[in-house]
Order: sequence, then C-alpha cells, then structure tokens
Amino acid sequence: MLGFFIVFEGVDGVGKSTVISKVKNELVKIGYSVYTTSEPSTSPIGNLLRQLLRERNVKPELYAILFTADRYYHYYYEILPALKSYDFVLCERYVESTICYQTIQGLSTSWLEELNRHVPRPDLTIILDASIDVISERLRSREDLEVFERDISFLERVRSLMLSRAREKNYIIINTSHRDVNDVVQEVLKHILTYSSSRSDT
Repeated sequence: MLGFFIVFEGVDGVGKSTVISKVKNELVKIGYSVYTTSEPSTSPIGNLLRQLLRERNVKPELYAILFTADRYYHYYYEILPALKSYDFVLCERYVESTICYQTIQGLSTSWLEELNRHVPRPDLTIILDASIDVISERLRSREDLEVFERDISFLERVRSLMLSRAREKNYIIINTSHRDVNDVVQEVLKHILTYSSSRSDT
C-alpha cells in the first residue's frame, strides 16, 4: 500500500516551507515516516526552472511546459518511489500552482488542465493562505526574489484564483495571517490525521 501524498499550495510568502518542516517533525514524533519534497524539483528540468525564475520576460508557455514536464519526472522518479517507502510524502507546490500562476500570466486554464491531465493527483491538497498585506511584508524581508515574488499585484490575482478554485474543488484552506505558526501546524496536522484515519478505515 502506498503512503499518503499531501500537497501544500499557496502563493509566495504564505509560509509553506516553514509549515511543511514543522508538520513533518510532528508526524515523526507520533511515529510516522515522512518524506518532504518541492517543485521545482531537483531534476535537470527543475534546475533549469530555478534559473529561469530569476530571469525576466520568460514566455508563460515555457514556464507551463517546463513545470509540467518537471512534475511528471518528479512524480514518477521521486514521489512515487517515496510513497512506496514512507507513510507520508509532503510536497510544496504541484498542479494548482501551474494552473493558477500561468492562468494569471494569460494562458488558457483549460489548456493548462489538459497539459496536467495525466499527472497523478494527491490524496489531499491544502491551501495555505494569508492576506496580501502579510504576504507583501514577508516578501520584503527576502533577498534575491524570484520573478513572481517581485509583483504583489500579480500575486494578489493568483491568490484570488487559487482560493476560488480551492472552494470549487473542496480543498482545505488554512489562514496563516497573524497566527502563531504552531497553531497553523496543529490545524494542518488535524486535517492530515483525520483524512489518513478515514482512508485507512475503508
């Protein structure tokens, strides 16, 4: 039996990396084995994407195709093997990031969905959200911002689309604004354990 594949989505600055790291620690304390990963992956395609995310004027079609190619590689060569060995695989960013970011860049949502149609879906998608003011404040403290992190109005539109899609698809939405990170982690943990328990009982 495969482990549980949990994806964390949200725009830049909502706290995904911090929350994932702390959720992993809590799950390990309980006795679970946990593997964490993120997109772009560490594959050659992912490394190219990291380089392109530092550049300006990259065509959105190129981002969409490369992110999706990296995702197929990531799933079959890293995530799936991990699911065979670990209780949980926690992944930062997946399909929804490509659909939301590149839709706001001007591409067709339906084309992006078709591009990702054969990508295996996670067991659970958790959207971490924060107000745009909080996101802006957090990003100001970072150095060497990636291209999408430099445009708050762009991120605001991505956030709006991601929340809209999350409500349509019944994803879990967790607000991280002005909250102690440990409270956020406990809320995330509750959802993960509730889901895994319900699926284990079937």
